[in-house]
Amino acid sequence: MRRIANTPWSQDRGFRTGSSTGPIIAIFASLGLLALLIFSLKERPALPNTTKTEVASEPILIYCAASNKGVVEAIRQDYEREYHEEIQVQFGASQTLMASAEVSKSGDLYLPADDSFLTIARERKLIADEFPLAEMRVVIAVKKGNPLGITALKDLLRADVRLAQGNTDATAIGKVTKAALSASGEWEALEQHTTVFKTTVNDVANDVIIGSVDAGIVYGPVLHDYDSLEGIAVPELEAIRSRVVVAVLKSSAHPKNALRFARYLSARDKGLVRYREFGFETIDGEPWRE
Repeated sequence: MRRIANTPWSQDRGFRTGSSTGPIIAIFASLGLLALLIFSLKERPALPNTTKTEVASEPILIYCAASNKGVVEAIRQDYEREYHEEIQVQFGASQTLMASAEVSKSGDLYLPADDSFLTIARERKLIADEFPLAEMRVVIAVKKGNPLGITALKDLLRADVRLAQGNTDATAIGKVTKAALSASGEWEALEQHTTVFKTTVNDVANDVIIGSVDAGIVYGPVLHDYDSLEGIAVPELEAIRSRVVVAVLKSSAHPKNALRFARYLSARDKGLVRYREFGFETIDGEPWRE
């Protein structure tokens, strides 16, 4: 059996007197290296600003009516390409979107299809600021060539015409159509003859495309996204207008960025250019300023 010498603990493990200075030197060397690293980081020049706006830690969220889907998607792409700031869009019915913003207490912008919903939102103290954008007219959507020869509101009451409309509680198109035709005494007959009430105005147009109905009451600009449909303007609907206004929500976690995008949407040489391309009747907005 090997005998262990009766020696001090350090000597038994092969350490020599004074060998403890090695670790101490290593510690000081590490501290010196750390100090040098901190100094170099402090002296490092700031990276160039590659964006023209402060990027939010989270994307801006806009609650947007389905009727504005095509144009807002186009503007979103323009803005993200130009400013490298992500925009998230939740599309749906105007009433449903307002309820989502109110219940969740989140989101940055609210863009309903008709400003009557903003009146309600103001009463509920959801709105911080507003920017008018455009107006939309109401038309009858039919397949290209108007195969059933619909030229007046009374044609929608014919036995061979199946009609789709927007839900009168959830959608702006349903709300404004009901209000206008109730005042003229034409709503009750049209309501009774309606085959289906849809959740959004886009759903109305889609039903016409697939042939589940023959006609639908929609906003004219919606048809910009549907090559196989055309809009029929009839006297009974001619006066109906919906004003499109975007609002900054009080719940916004990024109010400066939300305000910037709202101004971009309403600028005559930015967002409103797209609105005109999509068939909206735009306001005369301010020019874009950084």
